[in-house]
Amino acid sequence: MLNINAKAMKVVREIIEDADALGCKVIKMDCGATLIDMGINCEGSWKAGVLFTRASMGDMSTVTLGEFRLNEDYTFASVEVLVNKPLIACMASQIAGWKLGDGEFATIGSGPARSIAHVDSDWYFEMTDYREENNEAVLCLQDVKYPTDQMAMEVAKACNVKPEDTYILISDSTCVVASIQVSGRMLEQTCHKMFEKGFDAGQIVMIRGTAPIAPIVKDEMKSMGRINDALIYGSSVEIWVDASDEAIEKVIPGLVGKTSSPCYGQLFEDVFEKAGRDFFYVDHDVHSLGRVQIHNINTGKAFCGGEINYKVLEKSFLY
Repeated sequence: MLNINAKAMKVVREIIEDADALGCKVIKMDCGATLIDMGINCEGSWKAGVLFTRASMGDMSTVTLGEFRLNEDYTFASVEVLVNKPLIACMASQIAGWKLGDGEFATIGSGPARSIAHVDSDWYFEMTDYREENNEAVLCLQDVKYPTDQMAMEVAKACNVKPEDTYILISDSTCVVASIQVSGRMLEQTCHKMFEKGFDAGQIVMIRGTAPIAPIVKDEMKSMGRINDALIYGSSVEIWVDASDEAIEKVIPGLVGKTSSPCYGQLFEDVFEKAGRDFFYVDHDVHSLGRVQIHNINTGKAFCGGEINYKVLEKSFLY
C-alpha cells in the first residue's frame, strides 16, 4: 500500500547516514524532533538538492541533473523531474500549503507530512483526495532560520506522531539545495495552474519537466529572485493527458507566462519588491511555466505554448 511518508523516510535516512559527505547537519531539537539543515549553516551539495526534492515529493519522482545552455558563452546545471502520480507527488506533498507559526516565526511547510495533517487552511487538498497515516512524518521548509520547538511540536501534534518521529528538512534561498528544489517544482506549478484554469489535472497520465538551476548569490533577495526566474522563464514541461483536444487548446495559454502573466518579462525580484516583499500580493499568474507541450493520448495530437526566455534569464543569472 502506498505511503509517501514511509517512502520519504528512506530518503531522510540516507541523508542522515551520509550527512557529512552531503554537506548537511543533523540536529536533535530539544523537543526530540530531528532537524536536517541542508543549506542555512552548512554548504549542502548537488546530491543533497536531489534528495531534498525527492523527499519533498514523498519519493514519488525520478530526479536527475543535466545541463542548460543559456547562450554561446554560458551553461548552467539543470534539473529534470519525472512523475506518474502528480496529484499525490505534487499536490499532496511537494507544494507549500501548510502555514506554521505566527508573526515573525511564520513559515509555509511542504512535503509528505501535509498528507497526514491535511489542515483546513491547506486548500491544495481540494485538488486531491489522497490522505494517509504514518508513525513518522517528513516536513520540508525553505526559510532563513531554524523552526522553533513549538513549531516542531505543532507538526507532531497535527500528524499525530511523537516529536522524536518528526523530521524537518530545511534550506534557505542562498544555497544550492534551494536552487535545485525550487527549479524542481515545475510540475507542482503545472498542476496548480491547471486547477486554477479549470482543467482537471487528474487527467494527467505522465508528466516530466526540466528547468535550469540558478547560480546562487549571498544575497537572500537576489538569490530568491533568481531561483524563481529559473522556474518562470526557464522551465519546460511535457504532459501526456487523457482529455479532449478542445480542453487542451483552451488551457495552454493559461499555463505559460508569455500569455498569462501580467508581469511577463520582469525579473521576479522586481515583481516581489513591488508587492511589498509579500507573496500574498504577487499575482497568481506570475507563477507560470516557461513553455509547455501537451500530448493527447486519445487523438495522438500534440499542442504547445510559451517559450524559454533567454534574455530575462541572462539578465537574472549574469548580472
